Amino acid sequence: MYAMRACIWLGACAAFVIGGVPALAAPAGKLNTDTFVAACAGDPNVTEEPGFEAGKVTPKSYCDCVAGELGKAKLTQKDVDMLTKMHKEEISDADAEAYPTLEDLLNANEGYEDSCKKSLGLPADEDTVPDDGQGDAPSGDDASPPE
Repeated sequence: MYAMRACIWLGACAAFVIGGVPALAAPAGKLNTDTFVAACAGDPNVTEEPGFEAGKVTPKSYCDCVAGELGKAKLTQKDVDMLTKMHKEEISDADAEAYPTLEDLLNANEGYEDSCKKSLGLPADEDTVPDDGQGDAPSGDDASPPE
């Protein structure tokens, strides 16, 4: 009797190890970011950023950092897949319509990228206009009408 139970238990363990229980094979909630990292590291908008020419930080290490931020922010796989499409410049009108929070996702992604730039010692984006704290254009803006 005990020998039969031992055989059943060993058979169950063998099935688990071989992959007979697919639901337990991968941890739930784990993002697959490999495709994202590859697309990010191959994106000219990333590779041409200042700071990579010194060789201390590579586009791949930067993109690995961003992928880590995506995980910390608890993004879904759908979010990661959409950001992958962004780096591949493959977001269609249909994608945008089917993804009502796309703009929010892209804005959040800029924050993840800025965080990684800061932590890796890369220069910040130059196209960011500083806020004067009042929601207006910075003082000294020549676009205002003369007084």
